[in-house]
Amino acid sequence: MSDGRDVTTGWDAVWASRALPGAAGSVLQGLIDADGYDSAHGGVTERAWREYVARWGATLGLAAGGSVVDVGCGAGAFLLPLAEAGVRVGGIDRSSVQLGLASRAIPEGEFAVADALDLAPEPRVDVVVSMSTFIYFPTLDYAARVAEAMVSRATRAVAILDLADAARRAEDLRRRVRAAGGEAAYARRYAGLEHLYYDREWTVGLLEASGLSDVRCETQSLDGYGNAPFRFNCWGFVP
Repeated sequence: MSDGRDVTTGWDAVWASRALPGAAGSVLQGLIDADGYDSAHGGVTERAWREYVARWGATLGLAAGGSVVDVGCGAGAFLLPLAEAGVRVGGIDRSSVQLGLASRAIPEGEFAVADALDLAPEPRVDVVVSMSTFIYFPTLDYAARVAEAMVSRATRAVAILDLADAARRAEDLRRRVRAAGGEAAYARRYAGLEHLYYDREWTVGLLEASGLSDVRCETQSLDGYGNAPFRFNCWGFVP
């Protein structure tokens, strides 16, 4: 029985097709767009993104000389501002296309094509994050195993960002159907492109059971990001 590593979904094809837009305006804006924040539900500017990443860097205690690994790092948009601030960065992703973009933008980063379940336990790093990746996982059991691996790798903190909120699932789906032009158009456009939704209490319990303390969740806050009201972030600290 497959554990999810070898399951290919429509999302794999989506991310394999992403490339740096020709008129992005800057390297970082190109990475933001390549990571999917240029959609009808995105529209995130470089300024808003930098503020978002800086806020999380401060929350998680990341500063120059620190280290972070991003699980499902995509094109590296979350990592570039941290690298510019002197943080040692690395990431894994299933898409070699996305990692190629990340490697070119952050040549000093350490990147590897790998499934999230194959996150190596070493070398240890201060912080392990995952931004907008858990929504693509096949099952909650798979997500739990990835979270446990993230906690095992971190020495300071773990943050799982941009989780789809189960409490707002019905409202979120209605919104997405309207944006697509109706149920038939939505079914055609998103066939095989499901999102996995998470309960906040379940997520807190998972991170606490994995060994984190002071675990917190909050509604996503990213200026210009249309999905924000329907997403949440959860993070905690290694005792």
